[in-house]
Order: sequence, then C-alpha cells, then structure tokens
Amino acid sequence: MTETPLDIVSKIAQDCIQHVPIIVLGSGASIPHRYKGMGELAEYLRENLVTESEAESQAWTAISADLSDGMGLEEALQKTATPSTLVDKIVNHTWKGIASDDLAVLQRAAIGEENFPLADMIRGLFRSTTRTLNIVTPNYDRIAEYASDAADFIHANGFVPGLIRRREGGDTVLIRRGSYPARTVRILKVHGSLDWFEDQHGNVLSLPLTSELPEGFRPLIVTPGISKYERTHDEPFRSALQGADTVLGSAPAFLCIGYGFRDTHIQPRLVERCRQKNVPIIILAKYLTPEAKNFLTNSAGTRYLAMEDCKEGTLAFSNEFKDGTIIPDVKLWSFDNFNSLVL
Repeated sequence: MTETPLDIVSKIAQDCIQHVPIIVLGSGASIPHRYKGMGELAEYLRENLVTESEAESQAWTAISADLSDGMGLEEALQKTATPSTLVDKIVNHTWKGIASDDLAVLQRAAIGEENFPLADMIRGLFRSTTRTLNIVTPNYDRIAEYASDAADFIHANGFVPGLIRRREGGDTVLIRRGSYPARTVRILKVHGSLDWFEDQHGNVLSLPLTSELPEGFRPLIVTPGISKYERTHDEPFRSALQGADTVLGSAPAFLCIGYGFRDTHIQPRLVERCRQKNVPIIILAKYLTPEAKNFLTNSAGTRYLAMEDCKEGTLAFSNEFKDGTIIPDVKLWSFDNFNSLVL
C-alpha cells in the first residue's frame, strides 16, 4: 500500500521525537499566548518612550521614521547609533511591555484559562528514560517556566530556588523526588529573562515579577540592536550562551517552535549539528522565514521536517518533499495539532 504524505510526515516526526530533541523556542512560540510580536512592540515603544536630550531625540526620531516606513524593529535599532541613555530607555520599556503580557499569562494560567502545548510535549518527552530536557530560547518571557509548572516538573534556569534567587555559579542545585533526582527542564535563556535583574552594585538576582521595575534595579534582557552583541559578553548571558552551545552542539535532535533562524547566538551550533551529524530536526511555524527556508536548502541534512500554514491545511517540506507537499484539512504546523500527531 502506497504511503500518503501524512504517513511520511508522521514517520519523520516520530523519529525526531523518539530521539528526545532539544527544544528551541522562538518568538512564534509566544505569540499564541498573546505576547507582543516585534511589530506590536515597536508600536508600544513609539507610544510610550519619551526622550530627554537632543542626542536621544535625534536618534529616536530616526528610528521611529524607519519603523513608520515598515522597517523591522531590530533592523531599525541596528541602523542608528543610539546613546546609552536611550538604550536604557528602550530596555526598560521593552521589559515593561512584555512583562505586562507575561503577568497576564500567569493570571490566566493560575485560574486554568491558559493552554500550554509545550507542557504536553514536556510530559510526552519525559515518558522516556531521560532525566533532563533542554530548552534553548532567545525569548525573555516565561512560557517555558509556566509550561514546566503546568506539566508538574521542576525547571532550572541558572538560579537557585527561592524568591530572591542568586545565580548557581559552579554549584548545580540537585532536587530530589523521593529517592531519585527530580526530572528537570533546563531552560537556557540566551537573551535574558523578565525576572532577571542587576542592582546598582552589579549584583545579579532573579526576583518575583511585578508590573513595575523594582526600584534600583535594571532588567537583564538583551534587546534588538547593536548593544545585543555587547551585553552577551557579560553574566549571566555568557553562562547561558555557553550552556546553550554545549547542549546544541551535542543535541540528538531538534524541535524548533516559531523559530525564525535569525539569531546568531543559536544559529551556528544548530546549523553545524544538522550539517555535520545529520540529526533529525522539526520546524513548526505559521510561516517559515526566508532564513528558515535557506537552512532547509543548504544546512538541514536529510532528516528534516518543516511545516507551515497554507489555505488548504499544512505545507510540509522534507527530504522527500523538497518543494513542499500539501497535507489537506489539518494544521499540523500548530503545536497543539503536532502534539496530537506524535504524542
């Protein structure tokens, strides 16, 4: 009996999941939870950011003009030389805009009104013998943390447990459930997190999230733009990047959710692993970016599956369907529907 495209796609997907992949979360994984996308964040900054000097005003006028002309936020911020004081304002307002979305997700999750497909995937992957799942993300939000909680597993992101949390440093905290080490979701946030802060003395802490910045603290998030590449040399970003390099460089497989293949802090290791070791990789996105399609053509090896939306259902790409094949009447690119296929 001839295999259908759905049969072939299902077989490729199952192979990847059986390898217990590293999960890579991009911004497309957060948007279904009602976080601001880049366009909405750009509009939020334009409406709320107030300059206080001529240098700030000139730079922000240029950036705003580029945004009005349809330029992306990251490209606009990279194009214009930005005073450090304006960078601080951009960081603070970016934090505030995303933090308000994150607190809304927390509220909905607390009363059972938020669905986390990532939680279902975590439960499914922990049906194996693995003790640690690794999630790598450039996102600041806490979807990975919430999903781990919803799945009833411990998560670790480089800080000791507690409310006022300090970095682990070289001492990894071991948590047990009964006689055995607890199964743990390790979250590597290469661009920082909404609940990471630095005090006026340079001390790094993780604090409970509120709607306002804690007085005397600055957010530890790396915003788009030139400073993005400067900040990642500092802690805690450097440790997160080193951890991400390690897990990406030894990954048995990858599951990429809403990831656009544009981040230079994640991309090289992922490309290297697929090109040299031909590990399985799945990419789910509403629409695949040109960078993602270039990856499929030039670097993905032969064990890949990428799926995006189309009006008939799902457009799937694999080594068997290099030009894409339509799987009708089902949105398999959606995380929920993908889970139904493989779990």
